[in-house]
Amino acid sequence: MQFRYSLQKLMDLKEREKEEAENVYSSAVKTFEEVATELYHLLKRKEALEEDARAKLSSLVSVLDIQSMQASMLFLQEAIVKQQKRTQLARAKMEEKHQLLLDASFEHKKHEKIREKKRMQFVVEENRLEQVSMDEISVQRFVRQ
Repeated sequence: MQFRYSLQKLMDLKEREKEEAENVYSSAVKTFEEVATELYHLLKRKEALEEDARAKLSSLVSVLDIQSMQASMLFLQEAIVKQQKRTQLARAKMEEKHQLLLDASFEHKKHEKIREKKRMQFVVEENRLEQVSMDEISVQRFVRQ
């Protein structure tokens, strides 16, 4: 007789949930990486702009150029603040999806252990029945002699 797990459909469902959680998590990681990369580029632009401003300020520069640099810096700073908020949201979402993945993995692993336990019980019972059968055959042979 072959082992058949009575909750196999549930086990399959938990497997699909785990795979779906893995896909959602990897998508959230990708989104976070994109948003964080964009923030990194904004910060690099700000750093370059500050360096350029320092270089220009060490020489003679017009008031109009200073106002232009300040406006650019202010615009870039606002963009950085917005991007930091997006990055924080993406990180929070990624962490939430990671927790869902951990939960789904835990559930799947729990059901795998239950199935393995049931399989081991099945094997033990099969061996016991086989032993009982062998004992009956031995007794019948002994009686015939």
